[in-house]
Amino acid sequence: MEEVLVDRYVIFEDELAKIIGERGGTPESLTVESTLEKVYAKDLRGEEMEAELQRATKELMRRYREEVELPADEILLQRKASRPSAVKKVAVPLTGNCDDHDADFYSQALDGIEPHLRQVADPPGLTSLVLRVSWPGGSALRRFPTGAYISSADHNLLAFYVGPYRPGFAAAGFYLVYDAWANSVAVVPQLPSRSINAFSHCNIGAGVAVLRHNLPSDYILVELLPRLDNRCLISTSATFCMWWSSGPAAGRWIQKEVVLPLPSEPDEDSSQPDYNFCADTIFTAGTNCLCWVDLLQGILICDHVLDHHPEFRFVALPWECSIKPDPEGDRGMPDQYRSMCCVRRGDDHIIKFISMHGHGQGADISDVALMIWTLDPCDPMSKWKAGKTSFRISDLWCDPIYKRELPPRTPSCPVVSLVQDDVIYITVEDMLNTEARGPCVLSLDMNKHRVLSAFMPPPQSRVFPLPSIFASTFTTYLNKRSEWSEAMLRKCEEEQMGDWRKREKSVMLSTSSDAMAMSSQYFRRAQLPTGLGLRSRPHSISNERSVGLALLLDDI
Repeated sequence: MEEVLVDRYVIFEDELAKIIGERGGTPESLTVESTLEKVYAKDLRGEEMEAELQRATKELMRRYREEVELPADEILLQRKASRPSAVKKVAVPLTGNCDDHDADFYSQALDGIEPHLRQVADPPGLTSLVLRVSWPGGSALRRFPTGAYISSADHNLLAFYVGPYRPGFAAAGFYLVYDAWANSVAVVPQLPSRSINAFSHCNIGAGVAVLRHNLPSDYILVELLPRLDNRCLISTSATFCMWWSSGPAAGRWIQKEVVLPLPSEPDEDSSQPDYNFCADTIFTAGTNCLCWVDLLQGILICDHVLDHHPEFRFVALPWECSIKPDPEGDRGMPDQYRSMCCVRRGDDHIIKFISMHGHGQGADISDVALMIWTLDPCDPMSKWKAGKTSFRISDLWCDPIYKRELPPRTPSCPVVSLVQDDVIYITVEDMLNTEARGPCVLSLDMNKHRVLSAFMPPPQSRVFPLPSIFASTFTTYLNKRSEWSEAMLRKCEEEQMGDWRKREKSVMLSTSSDAMAMSSQYFRRAQLPTGLGLRSRPHSISNERSVGLALLLDDI
């Protein structure tokens, strides 16, 4: 399957709760309702009632832990011992400059979590991804709301926020990286709150980015956090945070100060301009480029993420699509009628921007049309090119497949196919349907102006919030880790470690910037040569690291 549609919102499957349910659930005597009834029956008043409620609550928690959770914990441990997980747990080194949680917290988080593909479906069907958790009943990991969000994807890698944590927001949680090729998962700690907090920085919007490098399981996590100015507003100064999964800089967040060319408006009451940028999505464009997209204004592009001093450029949206956000008002939800991604065609990368043109700009919904623009991310002089075709919403409503499935409704969440040039996906919510079901997802042929297929979820499948869908090719990497690639991977890792040890003897990493520079130089030197392939040149296998890496990646 070349492409799947995935919902960014990921739910938890609680193994401990499942066992408690198998054992009959919570006894009536240990429910909150029964406890309150007993307290209120005593007819106490004032401080006596408050003291009795506190005492009864503590006793309820103690009994629940002893009579319900501890027996379930024992069963859970036995099951985990007898049924080892098929998901490889990759423990990351923690070498300082992390948050206040200790190593045991992240070790327990890693041991008790694993992604699970409940269903892999051809588009426009949705691929269901869940996180199975098996944390002990008394764990601190159970003190935050269950749920996760897929922030970004690159090749075989998915990057999640688990829990309510976001940079600058003091809440429990962590980063999670899932590798479909290796069927592995890694837990990455929060950014250090001593240097990144709500008083110093603001969230740019889209979230953490993942960028794959060299070996299929090597990656970099990137957070871009603008600094606040003296008015507590977004400024052009920002902190560029990177987490390396391997190499001499691995195990800590590396921070660099950068300058962002943000769009601005003059402030009538101040000599300082007002900057306005909110990233709705983030994606990679090639091996060393990241794009943060404000779907109302344009793209922040970092062409060389690995540079010692990363530089950014801003590319505005097509003039007919640019919408000036109201600094005093709500910018709305532009991802409900626009999206952007980067597709690969051979050796070229193309940014595709799709918009329901006219939506939110005063046009009648029947006159709104789906349109696509393209941009070359590798050429700083490239201009947006409008597609040759468009798809009017009124024509969509007249399509035979649409009329059979749905009444006239405003579609939302357009998504460009990563593998089919003229295909897009849209979501239609039938609010008048009395059945509790999720939105219908349609695939459209922009060139032939017709609906190709429709996916209607079964009754009782609705989840909230409504899906935030993106296209990905990560499932093409599932179960691709062969015995040959395992051996080659170990060989390459040994060669890399030997190279790193030699460098560490000659270079003292005294500052985080030095570590980042060294890692950047190393990975640039290890870039893969083009034209090497296992099928085309089977005799080319040698002891050279670059050739081995090229063969390894070509094989998967």
